[in-house]
Amino acid sequence: MSIIATQLEDGTFRFSGRAYSSTDAKNKALADNGCVVHNYGIVLALKPDAMQTQALNQQIGNARFIRNRYLSDRIQYYEETKKTPTVSDYKKDYLPKLKNEKETEFLKLSDKFALEAALEHVDAAYKRFFDKQAKFPKYASKHKPSGNQYTTKSTNNNIAVVLKDGVPCVKLPKVGHIPFVLPKGRSVDSIVPKGTRILSCSVKKDTLGYTASLQLETVVEKPEFPSVVPICTIMAIDMGLKDFATIGTTEKVEKVKNPRWIKLHARRLRRFQKSLAKKKYDKKTHTGSKNYEKAKRLVAKEQRKCANQRKDFQHKLSRRIADTCKVFVCESLNIKGMVKNHRLAREINSVGWGSFLTRVKYKMEFMGKYFLKVDEWYPSSQLCSKCGFQNKEVKDLSVRKWKCPKCGAIHDRDANAARNLINEGVRMLGDTGVTVLA
Repeated sequence: MSIIATQLEDGTFRFSGRAYSSTDAKNKALADNGCVVHNYGIVLALKPDAMQTQALNQQIGNARFIRNRYLSDRIQYYEETKKTPTVSDYKKDYLPKLKNEKETEFLKLSDKFALEAALEHVDAAYKRFFDKQAKFPKYASKHKPSGNQYTTKSTNNNIAVVLKDGVPCVKLPKVGHIPFVLPKGRSVDSIVPKGTRILSCSVKKDTLGYTASLQLETVVEKPEFPSVVPICTIMAIDMGLKDFATIGTTEKVEKVKNPRWIKLHARRLRRFQKSLAKKKYDKKTHTGSKNYEKAKRLVAKEQRKCANQRKDFQHKLSRRIADTCKVFVCESLNIKGMVKNHRLAREINSVGWGSFLTRVKYKMEFMGKYFLKVDEWYPSSQLCSKCGFQNKEVKDLSVRKWKCPKCGAIHDRDANAARNLINEGVRMLGDTGVTVLA
């Protein structure tokens, strides 16, 4: 089947039909209108009352149960028949029976899309396993984050962001209207603007409460990438630990200080964790005293503050970069390999290179600007940006400044790497047919 896009009188689009890859099919249907689908998300902090908390816990528990049941049945069915029960077969043949059994009647209290999404998550985990992207799927535990969430899909306006009695609320099936904290400077209408569709909602439970992650879809004009780029608008970045990044253009080089969030919170976090370790906790039943729960919340608050500071820093820096250049060049980083060095693993995980580059990428591409990744084996730090001589002695990370044996130029390690990345970016643009003006 295919998807058809129909433009309504108010300028918005309505899609009809089905396709295996819905986003690609929608973009194909929108091609004649010069538009594309833009998917993004927003996370809202929920403030449920006692009844809503119970309903959310019911949805989370049922989703966890059906995930584990399907995984167990799938393993057993394969051992017996060497075949795999597909998600569609399980939905049609097994799920209705489970709901009617006396022992599992509680599944009737579930939102059907939450149960179906749990099945699809197991199937996706299997696909990642067979593609050698992850380990074999594990059972979800209520004592771990993976077992304290559920996803429901939007249909017939069953998920909505509304203003009820003057209070901003998220409407969820089987739960009702749950109040949420309105982000600073936002209105209810700006959360889901006109022409924007809610695709799904993932509710997560942690020590500090509940959050709802809305997956949104809207239609925007297709960004046009320029065919001619001035070299002064090319920006390169060399990521590091001493400095978070060295950002360079042909005109200047700027070093961005590494905020070192974990080190900043280390003393307070250590004190809270020591206090938590002294509180009463039963490992068999996974229950703790009231003082244990209080101490656990303090630890969680400190960790969330650290994560929020990192996120805020990365969003502000990535926005500044996206607004000030037309081409962004960076290195492909093998972060999984880097963290095997136990001396640097903590610092590398704290700095968050991967999430930062992801934020730069989607901001650049949304604005019709180039995001280029240079091969991880490109010797950006070893090459002299003046004459091109490769100095292999610079492999030693302790060498921060060096003199080129061939031309005598003196280089700062990171600034020189940024300049070499610009040169490589110019070459890559030329290979794609983009003209770079000096």
